[in-house]
Amino acid sequence: MLTRIKALVLLTLTLMLAGCGFQLRGGDSLPPELQRLVLDGDDKTQFYRLVSARLLRAGAQLVENDGDTPVLTIGDLSQGNTTASIQPTGDTLEYAARFGTRFTLDLPDEPRQVFNVTFNRSFLDKSDQALASSREQQQLREQMELEAAEQIVRQLSRLSF
Repeated sequence: MLTRIKALVLLTLTLMLAGCGFQLRGGDSLPPELQRLVLDGDDKTQFYRLVSARLLRAGAQLVENDGDTPVLTIGDLSQGNTTASIQPTGDTLEYAARFGTRFTLDLPDEPRQVFNVTFNRSFLDKSDQALASSREQQQLREQMELEAAEQIVRQLSRLSF
């Protein structure tokens, strides 16, 4: 009897979660209009490969441009560092890294839609450990590229036509 009550409670909770629209993170699916998509950009970059992989995982079929298929164009990545905090000696203690890209979506018979993705992260300046600092910056860039690719797919999955 107790197992039936537990099963009933579990079933009720599951139905309530499904009914309210709850979805696990990373389970983005694209709208039907974007299931077939042309991806345009510099296909030799890691960022292009990340976006491509995320689109495929979201259920997109990447095809060649036939003139009747939506075209997603990802722009170049930009990254800049600014000083976030300074030590009492005047040396930089912390930097703020700004990372961004722009992507456009061209649908047949629709105006072009332009989207921006930007991230800000901070990191410490380890001038006495130059190798560690450069590795940290490289890891930060890779993490930001991954987040930007996921953000592109997330924004596309929320579009309604």
